[in-house]
Amino acid sequence: MRRWFTAILACALSLALIAGCSAPPEAESPGQTSGPSSSQPAGQTGGQSGETQPRREVQGVTDTTVKVGGFAAQSGPVAPIGISVRKGFEAYIKHVNDQGGVHGRKIEIVNIIDDQFDGSKALTAAKQLVESDKVFALAPILGTAGFMASYDYFVEKRIPVIYPMTGVEQTAHPPQENIFAVQPNNYDEAKILTQYLVDELGLKKIAVLWQNSDMGEQGLKGVKDYIGELGAELVYDAPHDAGSVDFTTPVLNLKQKGAEGVVIMTTLAETIGIVKEMHKQGVTAVPITSYVNADPVNVPALAGEAAIGLYAGGWVPVADPDDPNIQKFWEIYGRYNNGELPDAYGTAGFIAAELLVKGLEDAGRDLTYESFIQALENLNDWSGIMARNLTYGPGERAGVKAFYLNKVIEQDGNIVMVQVNQEPYRLR
Repeated sequence: MRRWFTAILACALSLALIAGCSAPPEAESPGQTSGPSSSQPAGQTGGQSGETQPRREVQGVTDTTVKVGGFAAQSGPVAPIGISVRKGFEAYIKHVNDQGGVHGRKIEIVNIIDDQFDGSKALTAAKQLVESDKVFALAPILGTAGFMASYDYFVEKRIPVIYPMTGVEQTAHPPQENIFAVQPNNYDEAKILTQYLVDELGLKKIAVLWQNSDMGEQGLKGVKDYIGELGAELVYDAPHDAGSVDFTTPVLNLKQKGAEGVVIMTTLAETIGIVKEMHKQGVTAVPITSYVNADPVNVPALAGEAAIGLYAGGWVPVADPDDPNIQKFWEIYGRYNNGELPDAYGTAGFIAAELLVKGLEDAGRDLTYESFIQALENLNDWSGIMARNLTYGPGERAGVKAFYLNKVIEQDGNIVMVQVNQEPYRLR
């Protein structure tokens, strides 16, 4: 059971993030508080310092209800992802409502609109939710296409957006007062991967192989912006297109440049191609890659011994079925989904609901946008049932800046991916 759940979680997260980072298709009982952090008065645009703004009129809140809604594909090729996200989100909200709601209010999910993973449909959905359905907050929000198409509208309307499910840096950079990210963005992830190579493994000469996509471009930017502070050097970088299979030249070049560590910001097939070519050319540089490639089944299966020594990030720890929180999650999800076990998409929806509820709880009975945003800004390394180590603050919207590192090793004659650190590894 342990190996099964770990494999499903990693594979599903990889697929979810690959979908999120690609170009948009044509149509395509609540957790416990770990203590507040210091913060400035709420209501400051972009989470930055400035004059406190007048209290805004609140929509979607009555004495007995608070309205929320979002968009996620429920039909088309991405429907399996969106349906699971919806199931996870609804399960936790139903659980909370069955416990009496939050401060006497039941949470009403007015709509999770089927945007078919299409940006224009997502923007239409966002406008309906805000202007017609009059929701207090937007969740769940699935996918890069929909988030980016709606981004300017989100910023203009200032309605809270809880856990946009995409890795683009715009979820947190620049920080917007109403947008609260959870999963790591490409920019911050590349920084922490580079930091691990330099600070923990003692490597100073770094190369980056990156995909021509938001993921690759933003990852490269993260490395460039941070490497000087780390006291290291970027000796080489090279882009490639999605679907590339020949990495002979970039691997030869990074070898000739004396790279000691290689940050790989691309998706699974290309990552496999890169480590195979490194193995073929006898490159000794240490490869480290995005959490979208933390796949304990396909990495060993597809790369074989070439994968040995590869590090991959992970923003949640390996799932342990003996963990009471995992058991509680399975129980809640199954109770409202006919006994089904959740996949990673369901986990993501559940986490979005946990964060939403935590904000409502800590905002108090007098619910305003200012009190809600202040409540989330006060979270400092907060964990719920499945939400882990979330931190926000004035000018900070990334949520997760801590990683669990995984490494491919040979163990008992098998090639396996194992978790390296038991405690989350954080940016300086």
